Amino acid sequence: MMPEEILADLKSKGVILLEFIYVDYTGIARGKTMFIDAVGNRLTDGMGITKAMPASTMRDEIVAVEGMNAIGEYRLVPDLSSLRILPGGKIATVMCDYTTLEHEPCSFDGRVALKKVVAEYAELGYDIQMTYENEFTLFNQDEEGNWHPDDPEICFATESMERAYEFLPELVTNLKQVGIKPIEYYPEAGAGQHELPMAPTDPVTAADNEIWFKRIVKTTLKKYGLQTSFAPKPLVTSSGSGAHIHVSLWEGKRNAFFDSADKNQLSQVGYWFIGGILHHLDALLALTCASENSYQRLQPSHWSSAYAIYGKDNREAALRIPSTFWSDMEASMNVELKTSDATANPYVAFAGLLAAGLDGIKNHIMPVAAADFDPATLSEQERQERGISRLPHDLATALLALEKDKLFAEMLSDIGLETYLKVKRADVAYLQGKSATEISKYYRQAY
Repeated sequence: MMPEEILADLKSKGVILLEFIYVDYTGIARGKTMFIDAVGNRLTDGMGITKAMPASTMRDEIVAVEGMNAIGEYRLVPDLSSLRILPGGKIATVMCDYTTLEHEPCSFDGRVALKKVVAEYAELGYDIQMTYENEFTLFNQDEEGNWHPDDPEICFATESMERAYEFLPELVTNLKQVGIKPIEYYPEAGAGQHELPMAPTDPVTAADNEIWFKRIVKTTLKKYGLQTSFAPKPLVTSSGSGAHIHVSLWEGKRNAFFDSADKNQLSQVGYWFIGGILHHLDALLALTCASENSYQRLQPSHWSSAYAIYGKDNREAALRIPSTFWSDMEASMNVELKTSDATANPYVAFAGLLAAGLDGIKNHIMPVAAADFDPATLSEQERQERGISRLPHDLATALLALEKDKLFAEMLSDIGLETYLKVKRADVAYLQGKSATEISKYYRQAY
């Protein structure tokens, strides 16, 4: 439909507000809202936004980056394919791309960067299917106003399922309304922890889905007196929450990752893809595990992937090759990145993952650190002999690796990488000296 037809359709459906949304480097969705009668040409012209906002931290501090200050503006130009009406029917939302006043997409924008790397795969004949697999923790409030994990907390138990069934039907309905397809549900191992995976789709829509998913889960469950946190380690004493990324490549109807003759059912292209990711993983971690809280989760022998390895169904591996399903092995073949959580900007995380994988495919990088065991059970010397390295212990170390890896400077542009590093280092400085419990609480409330 043409923009004017879209507006007429929204009005006929009772929509009164239209949001123009973008996602900053902290992974937080922000934007501006217009009354539907005043939208006019904004669906093509976009919304004006100060050049300072890409350099904003979670605390709305503006880090010092030349050109990103109070002078000048960008435009948030809506991608009309992402237009959705939110549950309730009165508010529509659309995801936007940062654009210059000269009509050029801004290369520092994660959504723009993701579209670029997807186009590079298309030039090689590949379509991509991706999704997030989110874990989240629910809290309830006691009479004194304190928040506690919502019980029960028994992993996969029917008692825990029954608790979720109180809100799950409405939640699933609301998610489907914006085009998200939940595929299964289960209570996880942490206190008050749940998991609700989404069906895969193209990368840009999958990243959009991550933003809508977190928002709808939070707003829906708030009606039930529950506070939701997607923080990777919302409690120091409980299990961490990941946002695992699943990806597969397709050539038409053929899964390019599948090879029935291989012991892991993984194709040569699949091995190169994994090889590229492992090669860049220390730097990539700064994009997919993008907070201090992330590294409270990434600990050895905690099912959170503390080592740069891959393996078949190894949940201590950074990259897992999941078992395929008997009825359709080819369609179900995919690769899972476990070193990922919901503090990331999903567009930046997806773009980084795909850029690293593409480097592996183009340069035939074979992975060396295969493991069907927990690397923490080996001595340091044994790990070195097997080519197994420990991932960065904190965000500051991952940011150093990111700064040195030219692949990601090319992906985000020089100004994008500079801004990202400064935003994240501002977080590191802010949290320096705070206790593990204080850091955990900070992110629990923010995410």
